[in-house]
Amino acid sequence: MNEVTARYARRFKTVLFAMLLLVSECASTSWAAIYQTGPFRSVCSSVEISAEPEVFQRFAHATVNEIVARTIEARLRTLGLTYPVLAGPDCLRERASAPRQLSLQFYARAVSDPEHPRRLLISLIMHSYYKDTTAEGPYHRDIPRAHHEFPTEVSFCPAETDPSSCLTDRVINYFDATMLKIIERAQELQKGRR
Repeated sequence: MNEVTARYARRFKTVLFAMLLLVSECASTSWAAIYQTGPFRSVCSSVEISAEPEVFQRFAHATVNEIVARTIEARLRTLGLTYPVLAGPDCLRERASAPRQLSLQFYARAVSDPEHPRRLLISLIMHSYYKDTTAEGPYHRDIPRAHHEFPTEVSFCPAETDPSSCLTDRVINYFDATMLKIIERAQELQKGRR
């Protein structure tokens, strides 16, 4: 009886993760209408990975950060934005002293799928920070404003794929579905004002 209950519990958990993924996909498209980045002049992108030691060592952290930053930079160039994109946690530590920098902090939690131990479940969330030294308002100018936490996305990395490549793809897809749409919308609004 315990074995049957455990099997159904694992299936329920897998279905729940898939439902969370579907809900987050639907919710992410509405962020472009309510979030404003401001006139940024540089971007910082950092991917932080959290996992048990045996899962954690399967990721090439520096490679993930570098590829994500280069891809974000390429996406911005397609919009006519030639701003540099810095990679890794070092640029996030400097965000309080970097005016007009859009900082994107991706948190990835990786766990082994209970039904298929080599397959990974990845939950991904993004936080963003923006500091505008010219902004008037109630907040001290040294504090980054527009700190947002975006919806969590849950997905699978198949056992036969490289975890670093899979995570890189997930982060880029997440960026495309959230922040890139926001930046595109901001570009449209700026063109409309001209």
